[in-house]
Parts: sequence; C-alpha cells; structure tokens
Amino acid sequence: MRKSILYFLIFLLIQILTSGCAGPRKLVTVGQEIIVERSSESKPDWIFSPITIEEGRLLFSGQVLGQADFSLALRHAKADAAKNITEGVQVKVWKEFSNVLREAGIEMDIGEFLPDVLGMIMDNLNIHGLEPKEIYYEKVEKTTVEGVDYFYNCYNLIEISEDDYAKARNLALQKIKERGKIENNRKLEEVAELLLKKLSQ
Repeated sequence: MRKSILYFLIFLLIQILTSGCAGPRKLVTVGQEIIVERSSESKPDWIFSPITIEEGRLLFSGQVLGQADFSLALRHAKADAAKNITEGVQVKVWKEFSNVLREAGIEMDIGEFLPDVLGMIMDNLNIHGLEPKEIYYEKVEKTTVEGVDYFYNCYNLIEISEDDYAKARNLALQKIKERGKIENNRKLEEVAELLLKKLSQ
C-alpha cells in the first residue's frame, strides 16, 4: 500500500515538474496579424498624404495592402501613386488656369480643354516611367485556421519638381494654342497664349 502511494506521489511530482518546464501555452487567435519584417523602424509620414503640393515640388504617394506577391505589390503601389498624380495635377492646373482667367476677366469653361491639357501633361511627365523616391513595405504574418499566411503592405513616394511640372504644362498649352490656330478657334488660341504668358512669369 505504501509503495502504491509512493509511486503515485512520484508520478504526480513528475507531471507537475514537466508541465512547469513546458511553460504556459500561448493562445493563438485566428485573424491575428503581426509585422514580421519592415523596410524601416517606423512608418514614414508621407504614407498618410496621397497628394502634397509644396513650393518647388509635388509629392504623391500610393499604396496597396494585403498583397501576397511582393513584386506585384510594388507595381500596384506605383500605379496608385500614378492615379494620385493625375488627380493632384488636375487640381493644380484647374486652380492655376481659373486664377489667370479670372484676373483677366475672361469667361470660359475650362472644362472644354482641361481633359486634353491634362492628358498632354501626363504624357509629357511620363508618369508611368517615374521611379519612386522612397519605398516602404511591411511583411505581415496572419494566423489562419490552417496555420499562417504572409502578405505585404507596400507604399511608394513619387516626387515631381515644380520645374518639370511647369515644362510639361507649358508644352501642353503650346499644343492647345497650335490646335486653336489650326481649327481657326481664335478664342482658344488667345486663352492658351495668355495662360502661357502669365504662368511662365
């Protein structure tokens, strides 16, 4: 009887020691995401500003989240930045043209030729050929029912100098002026010439 009790106590002690060595079990939460790799210690501020127009330069950021393939994620982030370039330049061009025409007292619907000007500016800038000034990415581990999956969050920053923008805009206005002359559209020709003169000062 004593031997049975002794064997039981020894068995119980072994179980206690074994479970103690193993340590507490970590609870795994399905859907939990952990950043396991990143290109810098912290997220840069520019990823929170898709469009930034400063004196001397224009900054545009693009992003893609949850992409399994890293190379594809980089391409999608760059495409998103290109979209923001188009939107940002459109706002800037509209503001510049509106101010010049208002000061000159000319009433004209800018929308008549703005899409053409914008398309020409984008071609002149070759936005899809622009290389990112900065890239930031995160590799994320996500817990699933089957185990873990990995994906990437990628961000691109593209910078265009004010000089490059102005050259692209002025080339577009020169083409609009020539088109007005060819089409015998005197008003379009004069407006394009006025915009070129005022915006080049």
